[in-house]
Order: sequence, then C-alpha cells, then structure tokens
Amino acid sequence: MASTVFILNPAAGHGRAGRVWAGLKNAALRLQPDSQCLVTERAGHAAQLARALTERGVSRLIAVGGDGTFSEMLEGVMAAPEHLRRGVTLGAVPAGSGCDLARHLRYPADRDGLVALLARGRARPLDVGRLRFTRDDGAPAERHFINIAAFGLAGDVAHGIKAMGKPLGGTLSYAVASVKAMLTARAKELRLIADGKDISGRYHLGVLANTSSMGGGMLIAPGTADDDGLMDLVLVSDMGRLALARNFPKLYAGTHLGEPGITLTRVRRLEASCGETVYLNIDGEADGRFPAVFEVLPKAIKVLAP
Repeated sequence: MASTVFILNPAAGHGRAGRVWAGLKNAALRLQPDSQCLVTERAGHAAQLARALTERGVSRLIAVGGDGTFSEMLEGVMAAPEHLRRGVTLGAVPAGSGCDLARHLRYPADRDGLVALLARGRARPLDVGRLRFTRDDGAPAERHFINIAAFGLAGDVAHGIKAMGKPLGGTLSYAVASVKAMLTARAKELRLIADGKDISGRYHLGVLANTSSMGGGMLIAPGTADDDGLMDLVLVSDMGRLALARNFPKLYAGTHLGEPGITLTRVRRLEASCGETVYLNIDGEADGRFPAVFEVLPKAIKVLAP
C-alpha cells in the first residue's frame, strides 16, 4: 500500500487541477518512492477512494483540487473506523476555484513551496463539523464539513452558483451571486438553540465556521481556532439591503464583526429550524435545508500543516 496517495479531481477549477498536477506530479511523486495518484471519475468518487484507502492503511491522503474535492475526501475518511481514520493525515494541493482550507492553513501557492510542504510539513489535529440536515426530497441526511456550514443568504448563494456554475472563478462568481442574493434579501424568523440557549430571531445569514475563510476568500471568522472544540457562529440579523451592501465588502477584510446586527458566538452545537424553506451551504456547496443540527467533533482528523 502506498504511504501517500494523491486524489486528483481533473475537473476542479474548470480543469485547473489537471494543469497544476501536470507541473507538480514528478516532484511530488518522487518524495515517497511508493506514492501514487488516483484520478476521480465522477461525483462522489473521491469519497469512495478515500474510505477504501483509509481502511487499507494509507498514511497520507492529498486532495488535488478545490474545497469540494477535499470535502469529498474528508467524507470518505470520516466513514472509516475511527482507529484507522486517526492514522491518516489529510492535505491539499490547492487547484480548485475556492481553496479556502489551503488559504486558512497558509499553504504556499507556488510549486516549490508546495513540494517543500509535502516533504517537510507536520501533522496536526483539526476539528471537523458534523451536520444532520434535511435533503430537498425531505429525507434525513448527515455529512461533515471542514470549513463552514451556513444558512440563509449563504445557502441561497450556493444554490445560485449550483445553477450557474463558476464561470468567473470561485471568488468572483461567489461575489456576483452574493450581490444578486442581497438584491432580494429578506430576513427569516429562525429558531436557533445554541448549546441549550435560545437565540431565535430574524436573521439574514448564519455561518458555523471551523476555519476562517469561505467563498474564495471571505474572512467570515478571522482569527478562529480550528482545534479548540468550538465553532464560530456568525449571525447577521435583520437589516436593510443598503446596510447589507455596505457590510458586504467588509467580509473580505474580516472587519465586519462588531458592526451593528453582526455577532459572533462560539458554540459546540446548534439546533436550527424555520417555518419557511432555509437552504444550506456546506463547504461552498448547495446541499439540503432546515431543520438541521450542527455539531463539532474535536480534533477528529489530522491535517498537513506548514
């Protein structure tokens, strides 16, 4: 069994992942004599590969793609028995449209820096989010997230991007979809129970952040700790569209916290429901709706870090 396996999603970033890997693979595969690369063939394939490889005892899994590829790989690893899951270190070659995890972990963007990280990076623990939610057909579902799980405007944005794709790249496509969503934004009455405390109210947006970044560079939770057993819950309460538009650019600089109507609370568990349809955004992908329960799994995996 190879000690390091790269899982390449050639479609990530509109084909960018394949191009990045072509320039990196010789140096990357030389780092370990038994390294290999497996190529995904369809949606969900990265999860299947990751589970099988984890159960076979691979020591490192590296996603070559974006956050979606890593999220799929994570799902496969989390499906494996815990004692095997804890024996594998996860990493990424950032080559997709978002790459918020690599941004949060401060991965180098250049080829030589990535090779050095793969050669000398250290393994460290990282929390994982678990989400029990409702699929669009009404069936219950469960999945994990590494960056964020969000609802409200972020869910609407994810559904918009799912429909239009990312023709402008991750960051710009997310920004355009966000502006479109704000033009018709309407806060909803949400029932929210955070660690047993009722914080229900009218909200435009909620984000459970395990890492600092979302949407290709929005600093939704700057300075968050990713291994403290807590998620940063960022809530945007009912406000006018002009106020939403004024606060939107601050997300990229991470200066939105403390503005009127925007709060941050650290939580272990959030129960969420609503009398209306509220869509979810899970690591940048549209997937399901309320009711939902968000939980943190402390130090559930190990990641490769500089």
